[in-house]
Amino acid sequence: MHVFNRRFSEANPVWWHKLIRDWTKTDYAFFSVFTWILVFSLLVLMRLIEGRTLDLVFASVFSFVMIPFELVVVAAFQKYSSNTTDISSYPALSPNDFEEDKLLKKDKSLVFFYAEWCPLCRKSFHLLKSLDGSQSKVFRVDLSDENNPLWDSLKIKVVPTLVAFKDGKEFWRANGISMVGLREKDFKQAVIAAS
Repeated sequence: MHVFNRRFSEANPVWWHKLIRDWTKTDYAFFSVFTWILVFSLLVLMRLIEGRTLDLVFASVFSFVMIPFELVVVAAFQKYSSNTTDISSYPALSPNDFEEDKLLKKDKSLVFFYAEWCPLCRKSFHLLKSLDGSQSKVFRVDLSDENNPLWDSLKIKVVPTLVAFKDGKEFWRANGISMVGLREKDFKQAVIAAS
């Protein structure tokens, strides 16, 4: 499930995202060789187990043809994964900022809740720039830590989530949709709500 649901957090594979989001050309080359060897070995093993004759030409060609398909999957993943440096210009908030007499008690604020490992959160990073035209201050909160108290205190069920506050009280919210995340129209509505 790409939109992070807290109930399934224990099964969430964070490591694979960190592994391939910053691949280099060398990493792609190693991946291609590894994929070719793996698919070739599996094809040879299956032929031997089934008692068929060993067709090395077929196994070589078939395993070589599989490499571009696997590289397309990795490339697509990287295309839709921005780095957190894309939103580093927005001030980060901590749980203390949501307590009494803190930052959000003044005027209107828009807060973007995300997790660093969430691909759909990363897909939304470039949409944050559309909030720059609003009259509200824009902040970000990283909820990558499962024990962050904001999950419970603000009743956040999924990331990404965009919340508008006025004088410290929430008055508008957009939750990410499963397999979609936040849409451009959610950010447009946030600008209208915060005006």
